[in-house]
Amino acid sequence: MGVRYNEDVERLAADERIAWGMLDGSRVVITGATGLIGGLLARVLMRRNQRCDTQTSVVLPVRNVPKARAAFGADSNVHIVSWDASLGEVPALQGCDYVVHCASNTDSRLMVERPVDTITTTVAGTQAMLELARAHGARMCFVSSMEVYGSGDAGKLDESRGGELDAMSVRSSYPQAKQLAETLCAAYASQYGVDVCVARLAQSFGPGIASTDRRVFAEFARCCLEGRDIALLTDGSKQNMYVYTADAVRALLMLAMRGERGLAYNVANEDTYCSIYHMAQMVAQTFGTTTQVTRVVDEDAARRYAVSGSIRMDVSRMRALGWEPDFSLTELYGRMIEDWDVTTAPAS
Repeated sequence: MGVRYNEDVERLAADERIAWGMLDGSRVVITGATGLIGGLLARVLMRRNQRCDTQTSVVLPVRNVPKARAAFGADSNVHIVSWDASLGEVPALQGCDYVVHCASNTDSRLMVERPVDTITTTVAGTQAMLELARAHGARMCFVSSMEVYGSGDAGKLDESRGGELDAMSVRSSYPQAKQLAETLCAAYASQYGVDVCVARLAQSFGPGIASTDRRVFAEFARCCLEGRDIALLTDGSKQNMYVYTADAVRALLMLAMRGERGLAYNVANEDTYCSIYHMAQMVAQTFGTTTQVTRVVDEDAARRYAVSGSIRMDVSRMRALGWEPDFSLTELYGRMIEDWDVTTAPAS
């Protein structure tokens, strides 16, 4: 991991805005630890243990055990267990106090090419974690997505608003599955009293994103580093919000400890709201030299992306818990690119 990533780990592990007294010394289950958000969360808890000798047990159910062991090394407080979310099996654990369920497919190409896998992994995996939380009386935070709002609309979207999605579009496999998983959380909270809440994350990035990542925000950064023009495969009119990875992880920690049972929480930096086209322009002007932004609309490629529209989330419910984002959209890009420069940036 790069310098900026390690800074984020260190900063979060020492962040006094997090109610560590509720979590230190507990047993925390984190799925998706070989991914971006789950991996950062796991490393923060590991660093917290090192700094404060808190003896928090970090349990990581993963499909690829060798990959996880290589990523996290030997640590007596880290317990890696084999688990495949798509099978819906509940891991056999001695106990747990908190569950943060991050495991999910975030690759738009796979959402189209393997929509069945996208749905089953999301729904079956979420039910397995809900059963785990139910069995042990644990608090749980399910990581959902702003995509549940579908095309959104021109106004601000609070958590009570629904999303309009085309059920017959295979690209809807991801947001439809997230919607169903959210409903499962609400159902388990109502029927079984499981203490579960939902985090609806805006698109999250920052240090830890691979320089080979196929999502559009990473392609914009690569174009700037390589001196290539940014070619948009859509008209770029879709308007989104974003959130820095460390800000998102801090929100998940706060929700795991203090989120209200059966509620969803929007997690986004309201100041990042912009169109894809305007984000591309900002990146080109800030981080590029000869980079230009062009529109080369490709209808086949566009089917891989979420539907056009406007997703502007109201984050007042999250703010009521004391959460505020620390990093702007420019800083998201700057810190991600700086880590690429230090570690795996493509040759200029």
